[in-house]
Amino acid sequence: HVPRRLLVGAPWDGDRQGDVYKCRVGPPNATCVKANLGSAAPWLDPLPGRNVHFGMTLLDSKDGGFVACAPLWSQACGTSVFSTGICARLDSDLRPVGTIAPTAQRCSTYMDIVIVLDGSNSIYPWYEVQNFLSNILSKFFIGPGQIQV
Repeated sequence: HVPRRLLVGAPWDGDRQGDVYKCRVGPPNATCVKANLGSAAPWLDPLPGRNVHFGMTLLDSKDGGFVACAPLWSQACGTSVFSTGICARLDSDLRPVGTIAPTAQRCSTYMDIVIVLDGSNSIYPWYEVQNFLSNILSKFFIGPGQIQV
């Protein structure tokens, strides 16, 4: 006799990060085991302070495991945030075995900026040129995988 189990999605669990529980069905003292998706699969960790709601969608998998989705999972690309959603594949023992994120994308470089100044003293005073360039460049997110100057 194989004990019957019930998967329970808890999208509001853990400060709205969400999680999944596997519960035994039948006995009066039935217990539930928490998947702990955030700690078990660090690559699923969302941006700090964001609602994710893991477990809002659950789907049975043919290998005995299941898929739990978080529709509000967000991805940061520089100063932009994209809410692409993500799903985690878990085995029957609640161990994460992979992720599915078809709409997540690589954060590509937006542009390369080249500034050329000569030393002919045709533009001066020099501190005004420096202030102008500093002011312009402060409007862009400059970093690896983003805008390069």
